[in-house]
Amino acid sequence: CDAKKAAATPACAAKKAAATCASKKAGACCGGKGPACAAKKTAACAATQAATDTGAKSAELSTESVKTLLDAKTPLVLLDARSGKYYDGTRIPGAKQVNAASAETDIAAAIGSKEQLVVTYCSHTKCPASGKLAARLKGLGYTNVLEYPEGIAGWTEAGNAVEKDVN
Repeated sequence: CDAKKAAATPACAAKKAAATCASKKAGACCGGKGPACAAKKTAACAATQAATDTGAKSAELSTESVKTLLDAKTPLVLLDARSGKYYDGTRIPGAKQVNAASAETDIAAAIGSKEQLVVTYCSHTKCPASGKLAARLKGLGYTNVLEYPEGIAGWTEAGNAVEKDVN
């Protein structure tokens, strides 16, 4: 993707930012300290950089990026935006169920700081719930919101484990 396309599409910008992160020191990439962006830092760096570069409402993460963040124990809040008949009782490990219609107090209780890294997801790429939740969070002043559009379907298709509600 070229610079013009990167400015227009968050997915392209994320790829471009990932390449930038891989080739620069962490300090130059994300304002942190340390050696070149390690795999566990690249995903968050690239997504955050892409959002900054494009002015997008929220940058998008791939399944691999989400897995990398979780495996690295990156401090984040993972939010399952599915509700009603779309919520099947399974979720990505550690995720909290919050959707765009949730009360502001419930959202604040689930996330905490407005600067906290937040990743939203729903069922699959055609599900609008994660985008709606990401937009709501931005509107409430949360500043570090990323979207995982592949959702629970992408997560399980990649062979990753899920948690199930205990009844």
